[in-house]
Amino acid sequence: MNTVKKAASLLRKTRLAGMGIYDSGREKAANKFDQLFVDGSTFVNDLLAKGELVETQIQAKLEARKMLRNKISALRSRFGFGNESREQQIDILSQRVDSLIEVVAKLAQQKAAEEKATIVSPTKAVEKPAAAKSTAAKPSTAAKPAAAKSTAAKPAAAKSTAAKPAAAKPAAKKA
Repeated sequence: MNTVKKAASLLRKTRLAGMGIYDSGREKAANKFDQLFVDGSTFVNDLLAKGELVETQIQAKLEARKMLRNKISALRSRFGFGNESREQQIDILSQRVDSLIEVVAKLAQQKAAEEKATIVSPTKAVEKPAAAKSTAAKPSTAAKPAAAKSTAAKPAAAKSTAAKPAAAKPAAKKA
């Protein structure tokens, strides 16, 4: 019986050792799991902090690019490098040229009418040089758009009639 008691005791000790191994393994696994959970939480929190930092850096870079683009577009518009502003400038200049052409055409018609008037009436034939002097002054004023508009609005006959009596007096003294 002694051997049976020894065998039972040995069996009990083996069983207790197995249960101790199982329990220590369970404790170590639970500790490892808890440690992994804490480390994982810390790791996730670190990743979140780094993600927020990267996000703010990207937003700052995007804002800097946006400000740079705004400055570049402002400079382009200031110096007239935009396609729309070029086309608008060309349209404005074309309108100015068209208005100048109209003013010159009106002046040419007035000059032709004055020449016809001097050719038709013999008394005005002597006054032809005075009319030429009054039209010679017109091209210099026609070069300026504001002056051209003001001269186009005034009748040319009023100017030529004001110049004609002055020209008639010297002709009368010579005769």
